Parts: sequence; C-alpha cells; structure tokens
Amino acid sequence: MNPVGYPPKIIQLGMAPRFGSIDGQTLYLVDCRFDDGDILMQQMNSWFTDNMPSVKTEIRSKSGVYTERDEQLYEEIRTKGSAAIVGVGH
Repeated sequence: MNPVGYPPKIIQLGMAPRFGSIDGQTLYLVDCRFDDGDILMQQMNSWFTDNMPSVKTEIRSKSGVYTERDEQLYEEIRTKGSAAIVGVGH
C-alpha cells in the first residue's frame, strides 16, 4: 500500500468577480467556528465601523463545525449580502 494515496479529482472554482466599491453595501463577516474566529470578526467589524461607516456589516457564525458547509447561511449571504469575509481565528 502506498501511504501517499491518490487524491480525488477536483474541479477548481474561480473566485467571484470584484466590484468597484463596498460603500453602501452589506458585508457579511463569517466566523467559521475555529479558534477565536469570533474575536477576529468582532475586530474587523470595529474597523469597518471606525473606517468605513457606510458599509453595513453583519457578523454571523456558521452552524456546525468549521469543516461542514452551512447552506442556509450561504443562501442568506447570496440574497441579502453584497460580499462576505469568511475567516478563521489564530
């Protein structure tokens, strides 16, 4: 047996296109529920409040553990948000 194994084939997805400005837009700050991610998102929220007050921020924590998708949250971001920062702590 080869301990390296054979990784599954993947289909690489591109990043979303950038838009000109987030002024007046809703930005979701998403905690992945990894160590101290909530603290990072709170600090980012404070930065936006102080430096870009026209940007509306919404802090959310995904449900479940960080390795699982949260389709309900992602749908909320798609329908109500303009952009999202999804991050982990440390």
